Amino acid sequence: MSRVINISGLTPVDDPEYRYKMTTVVGKVEGRGNGIKTVIDNVTQVALGLHRDPGEVNKFFGCELGAQTTWNPETERAVVNGSHTDRDLQTLVHKYVELFVLCPSCRLPETEYKVKNEMIWHKCAACGAKEAVDMTHKLCTYILAQHKKAKKEAAKGDKKDKKAKKEKGDEKKEKKEKKEKKEKKEKKEKKEKKEKKEATTAKEGANHLEESIFGKKDSSDSSSDDEGISGIENVTLDDNAAFTEASNGFKTYLNNNPEATVAQKVESVKNQQMASALKTFERIHVAMRVLITPEFFKINDIQTNKAVLTSLIGTSSANMRHAIANGEYMFQDSPAVFPVLIKTLYDEDIIDEDTILFWAGEEEGNEDYDIVGEEKSKVLREKMVPLIEWLEEDEESEEEEDEE
Repeated sequence: MSRVINISGLTPVDDPEYRYKMTTVVGKVEGRGNGIKTVIDNVTQVALGLHRDPGEVNKFFGCELGAQTTWNPETERAVVNGSHTDRDLQTLVHKYVELFVLCPSCRLPETEYKVKNEMIWHKCAACGAKEAVDMTHKLCTYILAQHKKAKKEAAKGDKKDKKAKKEKGDEKKEKKEKKEKKEKKEKKEKKEKKEKKEATTAKEGANHLEESIFGKKDSSDSSSDDEGISGIENVTLDDNAAFTEASNGFKTYLNNNPEATVAQKVESVKNQQMASALKTFERIHVAMRVLITPEFFKINDIQTNKAVLTSLIGTSSANMRHAIANGEYMFQDSPAVFPVLIKTLYDEDIIDEDTILFWAGEEEGNEDYDIVGEEKSKVLREKMVPLIEWLEEDEESEEEEDEE
């Protein structure tokens, strides 16, 4: 008889109020001799509670017991060769939860798989962590095979849908597409006229702009110090008094402590943020606008300060989104430089591909991150189109390699 228990790995969870529940395994031994086998009647219910595929759970039993398994999705019949008690099978379920369900960071069963480059990752919906699965386990081979199979089936489905749409020849959709194409053309022409006008103005005032931002360059002093903080006196800050205070405090600390370690720099940013009563995520804004100068792509600001930025941003997609929003603010008046910033942050593994593509796919700027306004954000998104297309093409090529 099955019962409901707390979802737990190798360490039991005794909390009666724990909201994550699963059904215990119920097996039935059939046959005898060499043909003896254990039929798991409720493997679908067990897998449903864990948000995993029943075939995967059944395959795990086989990997751990060294026995052959079969799973029929139509009849929902799971079979493991040999005679096995419910107690032994339940112990294996807890081991499966430990390895393939629980988040390694927060220990909650709110993960889903993300497969990339033949690697399986836990992506946690609770804490946002992205941790690699133990790829030495035999079950990983099964998971990768199922992932490839699902992608092929999805690709076939997409092709059928496209073919059906084409054959149907939806007249309403065709008119809508023509209208959108016309509007896009008009916007493009308007944009080109605006860019020509801006280019003329920018060319005339280029020298003045460079001096006003960077100051006049001394040809006898073209080197930057080892910590990459040269030019930080010239970074434009917010008009907000608290933010300016925190940023100036961090700049002063860097100038007075050129030999400071990464940990000391991070601690300084946090102290300035708390002392100025700023929000936690604003420490990312303070660090970026002090450590990254307008000429970051020439003097390697990001590469030099990668450890500090990585420590502050971490693996949180929300923090990465704040970093992108801050980049929008820093280069709102130099939109052509914005994609260079994002590409450099991506190349240095400070922000990931998923966050960039998620940002690009937003219909409108998220109010939690929008600090430049819809009009300027739109210009920056247009400048990002080539980079976004490159990322999408790279992802598609990886998927095609997986299929081959």
